[in-house]
Amino acid sequence: MAKEKTGRLEACRNRSGYVFITPFLVGFVFFMLIPIVQSFWFSFNDVHIVENGYELLARELENYRYVVAVDTDYRQRLVESFVMTFRDTLVVIPFSFFSALILSRRFHGRTLARAIFFLPVIVSTGVLANTDSGNAVMGMMMGRDPTTASGDPLGTLSASGLIEFLLAESMPAELISFVTAATDGIYDIIIKSGIQIIIFISALNSISPSLYEASNIEGATAWENFWKVTFPMCSPYILLNTVYTVIDSFTNTSNPLIARVRNELMGLTNFGSASAAAWLYFFAIFIVLGAVYALISRKVFYYE
Repeated sequence: MAKEKTGRLEACRNRSGYVFITPFLVGFVFFMLIPIVQSFWFSFNDVHIVENGYELLARELENYRYVVAVDTDYRQRLVESFVMTFRDTLVVIPFSFFSALILSRRFHGRTLARAIFFLPVIVSTGVLANTDSGNAVMGMMMGRDPTTASGDPLGTLSASGLIEFLLAESMPAELISFVTAATDGIYDIIIKSGIQIIIFISALNSISPSLYEASNIEGATAWENFWKVTFPMCSPYILLNTVYTVIDSFTNTSNPLIARVRNELMGLTNFGSASAAAWLYFFAIFIVLGAVYALISRKVFYYE
């Protein structure tokens, strides 16, 4: 009898779950699945816009061959996308993790501090995302110097210029460029870290206080508690946030390759080659995610 009740309860929960995800499934089929299939079909054809729609001229794998073997701009933008994703991941994950460590502590105004850290995520959506690019204050926060165009010598005091001046004699030029690019994009980094901070805060709150009590009884220091308790317990969430950050960076509208594909599609030109470029980019992302998961999952600790 108990098993029958448990089975009925699980069936009821399953039905409730399907009801809740039905709107997403319907939206996915009509607004995402059909365009995805259509884009894959376009990648094997030349698409010509006509008065009543479009016409397709079969090209088989010619669009893919053109993107891989002929289009040098695609390869350059692909490399730039990989570098951008690598840089963002190296900055966002440590920044969000240590921000979560601070925000998980008990102090006056903690709720307000958490809201401030998440506020850029809200600001970066919708209409505000389109208006902040013309704002001078936002421009300076994002590393753009609005005074340079007017010839103001204060433009030489930008953060990236100061870093280049300080590190010019001690670091290779390529590494300096990497650091200055991350510094110039600090506003974007903060925007990209909001979700990860929330996930890390929930991870820190899920750690049982008894683990720290046992560690303290054994005489562990705060530094040892971090590396022996906090970090291992958060490792599954580090994997989750790393995968999320890689996907977010690869699909961000500021990504060079995404910007190119979008411009070609919005300009109603090169539908076939743009679709082929997008699908090749998708497979490249899939390979990178597989490699990232394989490397990090080996070090993930799951507490039973």
